[in-house]
Amino acid sequence: MNGDLPGVVAFDRVCLESVKRGDPPGAWRAHRCWPEARWLQGRPPVLWFAPGTPVVEGDGRVWNSPYPVICWLWEDRWFHIMALCREDGTGYYCNVASPPVWYAGRRTLRVIDLELDVRMEPRGEPRVVDREEFEQAVRSGRINREEAAAAERAVSELLGWIQRRVGPFDPKEVARWRQIGEREIRD
Repeated sequence: MNGDLPGVVAFDRVCLESVKRGDPPGAWRAHRCWPEARWLQGRPPVLWFAPGTPVVEGDGRVWNSPYPVICWLWEDRWFHIMALCREDGTGYYCNVASPPVWYAGRRTLRVIDLELDVRMEPRGEPRVVDREEFEQAVRSGRINREEAAAAERAVSELLGWIQRRVGPFDPKEVARWRQIGEREIRD
């Protein structure tokens, strides 16, 4: 992220926006947007999506998560991690994407989605998904060589974090941020 995050305080509403390069390469297209995220912490950013928070797909479809979601982003990491706080346990959806860029005028954090994802169901094993889409995007030039290398490193780093149960993969860390997010709803 470039610069400070002026004017953002705990529980402010911000937008998390994911974009992809379209055709021709260099053109942008909306991928997914969370327009009503709640800011829990500034550096590194931690966002809260209460149950029912809208998610807007690039084609305009809107859906809502039935459970709370906590999202961690880092200024120096090529991924962000979403902990899906479900009734049957915590699942994870880890998006391999560029580090976020802050657009103060729009109160938006924007990432470039790099196709690869790591998913993990509660009590399940991690799975790398969307490999075919990633490889096609690299072949077509929508993802350049440097981004592709960063994406591969990100997958390795995520799998290491999962194996060691560090950061967002530590159940105590999820419980702490869930408590903060739920307290925000009650207040």
